[in-house]
Amino acid sequence: MTLYTNSRLSDTIHTLLIMVLLPGIICMSSCKKDESGGGGEPEKTGIISGRVVSPNPRIPISRALVFITTPTQFYSTYTDVNGQFSLTAAIGNHELRVQTGNGDKFRSSIMVTVTENQTTALSAPIQLNLVARLAFIAGSYDKIETILMDSLGYSAASLNYTHLQHVSGLASYDAVFINCGAFNAFVNSNTDTALSQYVTGGGSVYASDFSMNFLTGQHAYIACDQNRYYGFMPDSTVCSRRTGTVSVVPQAQIVSSELQQFLGKTTMLINYNLGTWERIQSINNNYWETLVTDPSDNAPLLIRTNQFNGSQPPAAIGSSDTSQVTICHRVPNSNSVTITVSNNALAAHLAHGDEIGACNNPQQRGWVYFTTFHNEHNGMISDDVRKILQYMILNL
Repeated sequence: MTLYTNSRLSDTIHTLLIMVLLPGIICMSSCKKDESGGGGEPEKTGIISGRVVSPNPRIPISRALVFITTPTQFYSTYTDVNGQFSLTAAIGNHELRVQTGNGDKFRSSIMVTVTENQTTALSAPIQLNLVARLAFIAGSYDKIETILMDSLGYSAASLNYTHLQHVSGLASYDAVFINCGAFNAFVNSNTDTALSQYVTGGGSVYASDFSMNFLTGQHAYIACDQNRYYGFMPDSTVCSRRTGTVSVVPQAQIVSSELQQFLGKTTMLINYNLGTWERIQSINNNYWETLVTDPSDNAPLLIRTNQFNGSQPPAAIGSSDTSQVTICHRVPNSNSVTITVSNNALAAHLAHGDEIGACNNPQQRGWVYFTTFHNEHNGMISDDVRKILQYMILNL
């Protein structure tokens, strides 16, 4: 009798406990589903469409990243060759962000409202803004400033030889463009140290043709198995000699998939119209990335790297906007993407597994670009070269 009563009492207590605890268990389970996307219900979405352009004239910006971030999702797409985009995202009010490169030099944002099952076309194009400071060094043959200012409508400061003698002359700029024939391509130990510190600290450099001297030293006709004079980049990584002649490469091969998407093509026309040009003789493919090649001999015509790591600068490099931070955003079941976001949003991104720094450049070193061809020749420039240099500028 006692055993039976205790058993019944035990069963009754057990039942009561289940009745008391079950709602809490159910609540905890449903809350967890809500945090990860909610109970299996289809997400309510709409579409935002628009166009991204440069300031003046309004050149369409191809392959700009357009994205919206929410506490649980990342919605993104890229503009096409005409600057057009169509982005599907969750309904509601959001900040729509646009960037090229890592977003640390060119970016914009606007507030949008996404309406369920509707396509909302933006009434005006989004202007991609320059948020960094750019500079150029005048040359005898090139005028990269015509691409920066006239073709895209951005601003850039003109520097002279004294700015290259110490990193302090470069430190306030995020990217420096060195035209072919700048100062007759004269380099020394001072320019080496300044550029080494500048690139290591995150500053980017573009050089063309004879300005290879600023990268690997004064070598004009020195063989590739001999050491060149000065130059802040290792001789062993790339060697060029001035053996190019007047010629046309009508079907230069664009081997970079990003560049193919930007131009909407796989070949381009390059005109070498002067008597002497730099030609790359050897290259370390683990150090340099080749973007365009000559189909006749597979020689690289446009290369870049962010592998250089030299002496550290004594001060911060660049315009140093502390309100924004560049991160590697981890996208589940997809490739990670580099974005620049408000510093106020950093904690939330880090909590989701994102990391500070670019995905392909966690040390945040600067990019170095080199083209064997000019960005202008005799006051003329081909449409292909203009567009490829626009890509290079926008993605430094």
